[in-house]
Amino acid sequence: MPHIEDFDDWFAAEYPRVLGAVTIVCGGDLARAEDATADAFLRALERWDRVRDMDAPAGWVTRVAVNRAKRSFRWRPRSAGFVDSTLHSPAAEPQPEDTEVWDAVRSLTLRQRTALVLRYVADQTQAEVARHLDVADGTAAATLHQARQRVRLELEADQ
Repeated sequence: MPHIEDFDDWFAAEYPRVLGAVTIVCGGDLARAEDATADAFLRALERWDRVRDMDAPAGWVTRVAVNRAKRSFRWRPRSAGFVDSTLHSPAAEPQPEDTEVWDAVRSLTLRQRTALVLRYVADQTQAEVARHLDVADGTAAATLHQARQRVRLELEADQ
């Protein structure tokens, strides 16, 4: 595979950030996030000649990983084990001052968490978030607004 060194460097730089974003979407379920992230990077490697020339290859791999993680939520049976798995700690322990923020983010719906992660962690535009969620631009804006409001209210309630 040509330019594999480029992939190695890119992977080393982007993997921790993508894994962190996907872990948030997964509600802290590190195993699910690692599986989804590994699958996404494998797809990137298989398509590296195309992916490396994209404007935002990290955004692409994040979208692929988030989609994979969301699909795994649909297929996994609803059970006590599923609920328990969403309560695990995230991959990297947040800094003490961030703990409340991430606890608030975990309280969001899957769609709201996904929108926030894509917008503020993967640094995608609102239009890209809308395309990823397969919703209208206004719906993405409303979802982001509701998510930010809910996080703000959670943080205010903690003080």
